[in-house]
Amino acid sequence: MRRRERLFHLLLVLLLGALSLFVLYPFLWMVLTGFKTPEEAYRWPPVLWPEAWTLENYRNLFSAVPVGRALWNSLWTSALLATANLVLGALAAYAFARLSFPGREFLFQAHVLSMLLPWQITLIPTFLLVRGMGLVDSFLGYLLPSLTSGYAVYVLTQYLRSFPRSLEESVLVDGGTFFTALVRVVLPLSRGALAVLWVLVFLAHWQAFIWPSVVLSSPERLVLPVALLSVQNHYAVHIPLLMAGTTLLALPPVLIYLLLQRSLQNPELFSGFKG
Repeated sequence: MRRRERLFHLLLVLLLGALSLFVLYPFLWMVLTGFKTPEEAYRWPPVLWPEAWTLENYRNLFSAVPVGRALWNSLWTSALLATANLVLGALAAYAFARLSFPGREFLFQAHVLSMLLPWQITLIPTFLLVRGMGLVDSFLGYLLPSLTSGYAVYVLTQYLRSFPRSLEESVLVDGGTFFTALVRVVLPLSRGALAVLWVLVFLAHWQAFIWPSVVLSSPERLVLPVALLSVQNHYAVHIPLLMAGTTLLALPPVLIYLLLQRSLQNPELFSGFKG
């Protein structure tokens, strides 16, 4: 019996290892192509490892567009929007999950409805609103419409509805407010759920292209996905250059995942209690 189990586990590991290659190969090809010459990148049949490693693509990338500034713009705006969605979404979600007030269900369903609307429907009205406020080509105009979202409110509301009320009762019995219970009990015990939501919102804004390309036009305010498009316009389709840019685009999410790995993988942090 043990022999069969070991054989089964060995076959399972081999199968999963083979499947993981299909996931890792495109990422590996992207990273390595950034160090290839154009001749190697266009060679047929294609080669994975560069024969002559070069940093010329990265030098051309940083000289063609302000990639460093664009990378910083993407980083701080995505982090700010993810944090704002978390803070404002937690406040709204706790009100929907714990408080009773007129129009609660109507407002919550309105948040759900906002998730069902395609972003193309709200793009033009949002731009006209930002333009009417005189915020076109400014970070405030880019950030303001995305400070919160129906998605963040809905996810946190559903999570808090399953959160045990008994954990908050000690604070409320001692004369604490709902805000105190939220800050001192609910949020610290919800680190896992908050970390997952923060990463998802961060990734959504990190790879955003349409809205920043519409509302931002100055070179010093470009975010990285839009800056990479300008690289393609300068060099037509220069595959090694684009792969160098996409490597830079993929690097921060990978680092963030590694930093938050414990919060994302520990199931006890999602429950708020053990047992």
